[in-house]
Amino acid sequence: MTLLDSRDLQGSNEVGEDTWELFESIEQSFGVDLGDYHDLAGISILELSQRIDGLAKYPVEDSCLSSVAFNRLRRAFQKVTETPRSSLRPSTRIHDLLPWRTRHLQWASIQSELGLELPRLNLPSWLLVLCLVLPVSLLLYARLFMGLRISGGIIAMSSIVLTLLALRAAMLYPARAIPASIETVGGLAKAVIARNYNVFAGAHGSSPERGILPSLRLLVAMETCISIEKILPETRIPSGLNIY
Repeated sequence: MTLLDSRDLQGSNEVGEDTWELFESIEQSFGVDLGDYHDLAGISILELSQRIDGLAKYPVEDSCLSSVAFNRLRRAFQKVTETPRSSLRPSTRIHDLLPWRTRHLQWASIQSELGLELPRLNLPSWLLVLCLVLPVSLLLYARLFMGLRISGGIIAMSSIVLTLLALRAAMLYPARAIPASIETVGGLAKAVIARNYNVFAGAHGSSPERGILPSLRLLVAMETCISIEKILPETRIPSGLNIY
């Protein structure tokens, strides 16, 4: 490896704000102290799962964590949404249980009922697209069809300002979109484990291969908004995640 390649590799593994927050979320979920985050730069998902297993020393698994989480989640949905037990299956779509208008409120109620942290809801993609497209579209419409005399430079600068204001206003809109990886009750159960692994493993045991590694992959996917299929055991943090 040349000196230039070595510097590029080191730079790609620097621990920035995004990586720092990711390691903090992992510590919180798995109930471990990972030590100096800078020493973890360049670690693979598999290596990190093995380190977590050594640090946590969970008891040996005696129950299927997915089943435990699903049963708790089903009881919470029953109480909050008054859905019959027979209608709540792992394949049941959350969209069918939580209507858009009140979803953010019911989501908070389910989290309170569980006493566990749920994944964050997202802003709808259409709202973000609207914030990006609407300002420049209105300015171009005013110039082309309403006779407003504004230059291309003013349109560009005004579009940037208006887009930033629109995005800031959008942050006040309650997030209600469900992440793609957890659209079913079964998917949400796995996500609940990933965000609260220490709670489940401390009570019901853990398996490094069946428990820690899959949950770590899912947690990293949720925190980075990357598809779970792209979070592989050999993926390295942070370079393989395109975060800083």
